[in-house]
Amino acid sequence: MKYIFTAILSLLFTLSNAQEELSLFWHPDVMQSGLLQPAQAPKGTFNIGSGSTYFHMDLRGPRLANFFLGVDYPRQLAEGLSRNYLSMDASFHVLDIGWKKNDIYYRLGYHSTSSFYINFSPDLAELLTLGNGGLVGQTINLGPDLYSRHGNELYFGMSVPIYDDMYRIGGNFKLLTGVYDVSTPRNEISLTTGEEIYEITLENDYLINSSFNDFNFRLREFLPFNNPIRDNAGVSLDFGFQYSEGPWDFSASLLDVGFMVWRANTTNIESKGSFQFNGFTLDEITRDTLIQLADSLQGIFGTEITNSSYTTFTPVKVVLSSQYHFPKWRLGGMLYGEFKQNRFLPAVGLNASRKFWNFWDLGISYAYKNNTYSNLGLHSVMNIGPLQLYALSDNVVGVFLPWQNLKVNFRLGANLNFGLPKKPKVHSETASLF
Repeated sequence: MKYIFTAILSLLFTLSNAQEELSLFWHPDVMQSGLLQPAQAPKGTFNIGSGSTYFHMDLRGPRLANFFLGVDYPRQLAEGLSRNYLSMDASFHVLDIGWKKNDIYYRLGYHSTSSFYINFSPDLAELLTLGNGGLVGQTINLGPDLYSRHGNELYFGMSVPIYDDMYRIGGNFKLLTGVYDVSTPRNEISLTTGEEIYEITLENDYLINSSFNDFNFRLREFLPFNNPIRDNAGVSLDFGFQYSEGPWDFSASLLDVGFMVWRANTTNIESKGSFQFNGFTLDEITRDTLIQLADSLQGIFGTEITNSSYTTFTPVKVVLSSQYHFPKWRLGGMLYGEFKQNRFLPAVGLNASRKFWNFWDLGISYAYKNNTYSNLGLHSVMNIGPLQLYALSDNVVGVFLPWQNLKVNFRLGANLNFGLPKKPKVHSETASLF
């Protein structure tokens, strides 16, 4: 019962690591952007923030409206599931602090993060909804790829200028603690259907690891280590490089290169075996043949349960970008990639931003993300004295109409920025956009 309850909590938390977030990258004056490009440094000498909240959901499956209003339910379900994964990331920033000394920018913060990912085989969807008629003579993999985890990050980073600020290099060191994890390092369940439709071969090599760090809604689950010897722990690193020359900026970052060691209340469920079924006629169907068939299937899907510690790797992200500064506009482009389990999730983004009335930075973006082309983003950053308010989304339609969209993405938060340079006066800014 404890594991069922925790699995439900896992879904709730993920619905509530750096993650697939493009809009924040274009606002270096928002201190949290240093987690996407560690070489960036906001203006001012001291920055502090709390409560920054991020949520991202990416669904490759049947849209609810199409599924319920369609007429060919099995076909729509099969086609929908063939776009075959659900990915969710969320984070809550308990505290972010940044300060500048001798042109070196330092950052320190603490976050609570959640992540959920499940990848269904498109062949499994077709087999369940349409049968195996279209799969005769093929070998297909039916095993779902899953991970779900919740934990905390304590990070420290810095951004260092080189050659009169023409170059900047930066990095973040993250100390990770894990509250729970469910993951499948091996997920092979292959089915081969022979040319004769009754000939079936099953190969199974599946491993599920899980760890639950006494998940009982205690406050310490959202704080740093309670017991460093027993608790789940890990580290990860971010690296960033930035080059500025005239109106051009170029940057590259490599994020979340690290691992976690899970030691608390671990369970490992392993299943491995093979089975071949050549079929039998009606005359051959007896109680003994059915028992033999059941025993064979039980043998291939039989499990061995252990309680060993295990290691997982953090999803690595790569970001390449360039930006051109006009007198009033900034135009930029970005290439993004994330390695999530055994899958590579790419994105390409374009951005245009402009400052109005010398305190309001507005931007619009467009992105291709993971085989979707309808990602229109909006982002707003307002600086009213030392108070900074920001609302960012890579897919603004999904925020307001989530039931009609495959993506939901947003970040909300506020910071206090002190020691800002004096703003130059801008005349007649509303009279001309260029």
